[in-house]
Order: sequence, then structure tokens, then C-alpha cells
Amino acid sequence: MTQTLKFVIGAGETARQEETFTVSSACSHLCFRYDLSKKYTFLVFLMIKDPSGKIRFLKQLGYSDPVIVLGKDGNDTTIGGVPGVLPAGTWQMTVFVFAEHLKRLMGEKTQPFSVLVTEEAVAVTEPVGEQVWTPDYENYDWTAIRKKGKGWYQGDFHTHTRLSDGKETTENASRKAERMGLDFYTPTEHNAIHTGWPETSLLILPGIEITTLLGHANLFGITHMPRALEQILEDKEEAALKADLEQIQQECRKEHWLFSINHPFLYIWKWLYGDLRLDGVHCLEIINDPTYEADPEAKAGEANQRAVALADLLWADGHRICAIGGSDSHNTLEERYPGATEPSVPGDPATFVYMEDLSAEHLLEGVRSCNCYVTRHCRIETGLLFGGQLPEDKEELPYRICLRGQKEKPEIFYLHNGKRVDCRVTGREDAWEAAGTVRLTEEAYQWIRFGAEAKDGGFLFYGNAITRGTGKQKLRTFGEAVEQL
Repeated sequence: MTQTLKFVIGAGETARQEETFTVSSACSHLCFRYDLSKKYTFLVFLMIKDPSGKIRFLKQLGYSDPVIVLGKDGNDTTIGGVPGVLPAGTWQMTVFVFAEHLKRLMGEKTQPFSVLVTEEAVAVTEPVGEQVWTPDYENYDWTAIRKKGKGWYQGDFHTHTRLSDGKETTENASRKAERMGLDFYTPTEHNAIHTGWPETSLLILPGIEITTLLGHANLFGITHMPRALEQILEDKEEAALKADLEQIQQECRKEHWLFSINHPFLYIWKWLYGDLRLDGVHCLEIINDPTYEADPEAKAGEANQRAVALADLLWADGHRICAIGGSDSHNTLEERYPGATEPSVPGDPATFVYMEDLSAEHLLEGVRSCNCYVTRHCRIETGLLFGGQLPEDKEELPYRICLRGQKEKPEIFYLHNGKRVDCRVTGREDAWEAAGTVRLTEEAYQWIRFGAEAKDGGFLFYGNAITRGTGKQKLRTFGEAVEQL
């Protein structure tokens, strides 16, 4: 069987294009070769459905090999594919155009391309891997303990591989994360989900980056492909996208997924949907890829500072929205953005989550409880439980914090109901300590947020606030909160 499907992307072309092909009898492999120039592969999401209407493949073409394979298991199926029986009948291939990059990459041009469909069994260079979860994650074990012991576990909540626009294979991404000392890793691809993963020592948490012209949001702990995903891939108008985001938030509530706003103030990727309700937001990304700050147009350093200020404002208003970090890593191990002095790698920034044992279930519980802190190039030793809630009769909070991993003496501080108090820092290289007692006031709602900065003001550490009592929330939407900054 050999069939050729033809598409055209660019100005004036529809955002969604469909073609069909026929499989005359059940087969073990389907092979798809596309001839689209690498200059434009970032513009295309490719979806394949079998005769029953089930999605068997979804991927942003990106940096990948131009040969896609569907096979019987995870090692002979390309990432984004669902291995298994390939039934006879009429299959459907759909091309979605990534509007975020269309004008920048193509202007007023158009570009035809074709996909050759055969039943060849060819070597797969970017396989799903040994772990096969399938789209509804029925084979994913949420309770499996990867490491035993109560404590702080380190990971990354925002990463990319070749399933979307990252440069690394999933296998190389795992190696990088292991090399960085991470315990967990969350692949959050643009509008696509992983259907499995190679064997690794890491806990891999299923996630996705919902990517729209109104902003980007990560979903954590997903148990299937979001129902509105096809609409999001197709919709480009503001009103439709707002409805899509509302539907996504509703599904998160129903399925108990976590909804996280990414890089809320970053350049052309900032969050623009001001009417998004805060009671459906679980996390806020306060530090996004610090190495991208070298780009003067992006003003990423300023964007991260505003995100930190927004997180503090939300704590002040009585919200419990967990501040997390995300490397947003797309690059190879030693690759640097122009002007950057460091490579962009998984775990910079790192988010530490307190949990009973390392499992997906405990990880999600820790984030939902805000028991997290975020760092750059350091880790914290303390008896404090960041994000913890104090008894109503608690009158003081003793603290001792040791910051490890920095040669120069840092500035350690805390905010008590918004007022900054600088701590006395003692110690030596790699073991800087601050200790004291926070005296609580008579106000019903108290929040204490610990942090640290380098001498030049550079970010080092953010601990989610420790609170007493319940705040009376006045801010209802993201837009209302931003107006108060």
C-alpha cells in the first residue's frame, strides 16, 4: 500500500486540513514520510485517527526525523503514537497550523507539502519507549514508589522534548535530568501528550502545556488527552480561545488535575486572558528559564520578578496558589541562548516538593498543599514546612534555614504580611545559615514567606508562604490581581 496525502500551509490557508487514506487489511506497521522543509516544521501539528476515530498519533513536527512509524509496541512506534493493532479501514490525517509562529515564519507565503503513507517496518529513531501508558494512561501507576522516605524531592515542572519543539529525544532528556540530580521530571509539550516513556530512574509525571494566543498553561497529573485539545489546535479567534480555556479549567476541576499559569509576563507568551478565575488556578510559574534573560527584547528577568510579586500578592489576598519553577528547557545539554553565560538545562530553576515517598500521587498532593520551594543553584535545609498552615493559637514561628550551594554570602529574608525582614546570615561557603523567630501579630490571617537573593539581587530561593488563619479573598480573576501589582 502506497498513498500520498497533500497539504498546504500559510497565509490564507485553513488552520485545519484533513485527508484520508485506506488500509486494506490489518497490518503491523504504518510508515509516514513527510517532505516539509525544517524551516516550517514548527508550524505543523500532525494528528492521525484510526477507523474507529481514536487518536493514534499527535505531534508537533519540530526538530524530529521526517519519518513517523506506528507499530506494535513502544520501541517501534514514534513518540506521540499509540502502539497496537492497526485495523483495516479508512484512516484520517489532520494537519493543524500553529498560529503562534505562522506570521513570523511565513509572512504572506504558502508552502505545499506531502505525506507518503506505506506499510513499511522501518527503524524508529524517536520511540515512545519501554513504558507505554496509552492516551488514557490506564497503564500508568500513580501510586508506584520510586524512592522511599519522607523529605524534599527535586524536579522540574516545565520541559520540552522532540514531541513538540524541544531538541532532545526523550532518552537524552532523561539522561540530562538524571545528571542534574533530579528526582522527578514533567514533560509539558505544546498541545500534545506523551503516550509513554523510556525506562529511567526518574519519576515522570504526565503533563501538557496548553498553548494558545492568550497564554500558556501547564496541566499536571492528566489522565487522558484534554477534551478541548482539538478545538485549541484549531481555534484562533479570541472568543473561541477564551471558551476553550474555560472548558480546560472545568475539566481540571472534574478530573482533579492541576492547572498552572506559565511565564505570566514573558514577552509574546504572556498570559492575556484576564477573566480567568483564580479559584481554578493551582500553580503559578514564578521563575521561567533564567538563562533566557540574556535576550534584551524578552525582558525575561523583569517578567520573572513580576511573577514573584504576583505570587506574593496572591498569598497576601488569602489564595493558596503554589509558586513553582520551570526550566522550560528546549535545548541540547551545552547549548546556550545568545548572550547567556549558562546553558538552559532541566532543574534550573528547581522545584523541591515535600512528600511522604516519591510517587506521582504524593507529588501531586505536595503541590496541591503548596509544600514546595523554588531555587537556582542551591538547596535548603530546614525544619520548616513551606506552604504549611499553623494552628490558630500559634504566636510565634521559630526558624533555622541553611542554604547550600552558593560560594558568596546570600541575603536571606522573610516577608511577614508583606513587610520584608532581612535575616542575620552566618556561616561559610556552601553552608549559610539564618535563624530566629517570627512573632505573629493579632491579625486573623498571617503569611510568612522566606526567600534569598544574591548580592546583586539575583534570585536564589522562594519558599511558599507559611500561613495562620484564612484570608478573605478579594481578587477573583487573574486580571484583577495584575491590576493590583
